[in-house]
Amino acid sequence: MLRNKLLLTLCLIFAGIGAYAQTGSLTGRVLNTEGEPMEWTSVQIPKLGIGVSTDKKGEYVVPNIPLGTWEVEVMYLGYNTQKTKLTIGSAKVIKNFTLESSSENLEEVVITGTLKEVRKSESPVPVTIISSKMFQRNVTSNVSDALYQVNGINPQINCNMCNTSDIGINGMQGPYTMILIDGMPIVSSLSSVYGMSGIPNSIINRVEIVKGAASSLYGSEAIGGVINIITKDAQNAPRFFLDYNASTWGELTGNTGFSANMNDNISTIFNVDGYYYNTPKDLDKDGFMDKTLQQRLSFFNKWNFKQKYNKTASISVRYYNEDRHGGELGWDPAHRGFVEYNEYDNDRNSGGYNGDYVLPNGYSIYNEKYAKGFRVPRFLNESDRSEWKKEVSAVHPDAAFAEDMKYQESIYTSRLEIVGRWQLPIKENVTLQASYNQHDQNSAYGTELFMAHQKTAFGQAFWDRQFGAHTLLAGASYRYVWFKDNTIASNNGTKPFETFLPGVFIQDLWKMSAKTSLLLGYRFDYDQTESANGNHQNAVHSPRVAFKYAPDSQNAFRASLGTGYRVVNIFSEDHRALSGQYEATFGENLNPEKSISGTLDYEGRVATEDIGLTYSLGAYYTHFFNKIYPKRDDRNRTLVYYNVDGDEYARNIGASADIALNFNFPLRLTAGVSYNQAELFEYERDDEGNKVGDKIEASDFEFSPRWMGVYSAAYDFTPRFTVDLTGEWKGPMLLPTQGTMETFDAEGKVTGSMTDPRPERSPRFMKMNLQLTYRVGNVEIYGGVKNIFNYIPKNLLVNVDDPFNDRAAVYGGLQFDTEYNYTAQQGRTGYAGIRYRF
Repeated sequence: MLRNKLLLTLCLIFAGIGAYAQTGSLTGRVLNTEGEPMEWTSVQIPKLGIGVSTDKKGEYVVPNIPLGTWEVEVMYLGYNTQKTKLTIGSAKVIKNFTLESSSENLEEVVITGTLKEVRKSESPVPVTIISSKMFQRNVTSNVSDALYQVNGINPQINCNMCNTSDIGINGMQGPYTMILIDGMPIVSSLSSVYGMSGIPNSIINRVEIVKGAASSLYGSEAIGGVINIITKDAQNAPRFFLDYNASTWGELTGNTGFSANMNDNISTIFNVDGYYYNTPKDLDKDGFMDKTLQQRLSFFNKWNFKQKYNKTASISVRYYNEDRHGGELGWDPAHRGFVEYNEYDNDRNSGGYNGDYVLPNGYSIYNEKYAKGFRVPRFLNESDRSEWKKEVSAVHPDAAFAEDMKYQESIYTSRLEIVGRWQLPIKENVTLQASYNQHDQNSAYGTELFMAHQKTAFGQAFWDRQFGAHTLLAGASYRYVWFKDNTIASNNGTKPFETFLPGVFIQDLWKMSAKTSLLLGYRFDYDQTESANGNHQNAVHSPRVAFKYAPDSQNAFRASLGTGYRVVNIFSEDHRALSGQYEATFGENLNPEKSISGTLDYEGRVATEDIGLTYSLGAYYTHFFNKIYPKRDDRNRTLVYYNVDGDEYARNIGASADIALNFNFPLRLTAGVSYNQAELFEYERDDEGNKVGDKIEASDFEFSPRWMGVYSAAYDFTPRFTVDLTGEWKGPMLLPTQGTMETFDAEGKVTGSMTDPRPERSPRFMKMNLQLTYRVGNVEIYGGVKNIFNYIPKNLLVNVDDPFNDRAAVYGGLQFDTEYNYTAQQGRTGYAGIRYRF
């Protein structure tokens, strides 16, 4: 009997031990609310005293967990700790976590809204942060093409032939956006059209975007907002990296770079980036290329220095060279530089006087040292062609002729940029910044030659210090812009356009309580501008106020009010003026544009065990004074520019909404929608811009859609394999059409009319992109399809068989133009590439 009891006791003991020895495991990923993996995050079961840390992919595995229900704790410095109870069974348990950053601890730091580093949650100015990872979700060759993924940002193509573009914010056109590189105004004026496309994604650490007036900090051009492109620091860059891809359209994009630590205090990064496309396509069969041919090369070098008192310094240099051309198929590059023949008229009292029409190098346009010769007009029979050549040769005996010349827009661009920043190695916070850029452009728009040279120097110094609840910042700046071209803007190269802009600014960021903060700013600039259009001197006052109220860490309300000021250079901003398709004239001496803007923003966050949700709502209003706007005469092909002033004005009013969702399984969703109403309120005017009535009429700005939006989805099928879906959609926008044009006979009598068949407003459209990414160690292999549904704009051109308007100039009717455009003509495109870094 005793023996049986002993056996039973032993069996129960071993059974209990066996039951306790049965264990399970817990595995999954830890992400932040942006969907990015979090390395070194602690995943613990405190009661059992066991835990692990996540790897660089955010993955973790907790093995050998006794069966039962346990409380799991997930922690990372600067993020709210998550605690949840999980039941561990014999099967593997998969659990993903999304951690939300805590406003009580460390978090993202931004600089663009206040010119100094502050926590994003504490900034009264709302700042949108775009990480470099976003640019990898849908591969593009430059930052301009990539920013379409940001709600409220409108990259706009200005020309069908050369595919130049700029970037607008809140419905405003590109020149109202200030583009900064590392806080310096590098991209502006002439380079706002051609410079943005040359900034490779490979050198970008992040992009900070401030929507709304920021002139009190950044001065002229910051009316619509600021896009600050912050380049990589050498200390944090990979030792070596490369990224190469190719597309089914024949595009080749690649960049290679390295970084090195010279010692404990000095490091450097170097990058070479290139883009090549030389495959003419004409899928719409109109005789013109659908995509501009381009060859682009960019070199970037940056040095970072550590100093005493934890102060830093940096200097970077970028050189960019590009050759782009697009237009009629069959173009002979040897015809570049041939011009139209005009009978020489040196009578200064004549309306056709052209005796001093010179280019920036001092040569007359008729001098063969610059202009190669003359284009032979189309549609001449053999006899008329021979007679025409004899007439020209009688005036220019050595003149060369371009037979059957095709219409092409060809642009050679070279840029040099230097940016420096030095925090003085003293206890006080004093920062010196300086930049210089030189932009040279050699353009041939058919037979119109546009030669432009721009130099911009900028320097500023500022001091900041905290006094209790107040953080004061004060500084001074000086900006010099020199611009010369062969248009009336600089009197055909004889009178450069120069701006001297000294300024001082002061700002107080007052943390009124744990929940509220107030920013007060004021800037004074003295604008001295000298140009062929006249000289002006203006004292510019730019106040700004911004307020933030955050009742808790999950909600924040922001409001701001500020003024704007902008000096305009027509020929560096309006493609219609600089391409020669319209003759530009000034109806009056133009004054600088001024504006007042207000914004309202709300941001909310929700985080549970299952989801992480971030959402925001915004509204804005901008009122323009002295808005510069052209009156277009399609019959005479003229643009008359004047100020909209007095009772006339312009305004932008709109709203936006954004949402980002992350789940406890590896799915991330984002979406944004914007509404904008950009209108001009003016009196009725004739074709020359003269007032003809007392009634004020409202009209939309061109190229400004009322509705537009973006969306994206990402799913990790495995930690190594990710699928990204991105896209954009836009509603109708007003486009430049010619209306109804009269036709004439050879004697100039009206014979009828022709109406532009192109709709005044673009159709609604959507573009969607899909990318697959597979990771193996330090290598990423990716591929995808852009424009999945193959959306291509139709019927963009008219009078395509007469692109130089040889017949239209005599017989009237519709004339060839290249400004009617609302999205890229590139159809469905497949691509594949590889990234490597260590």
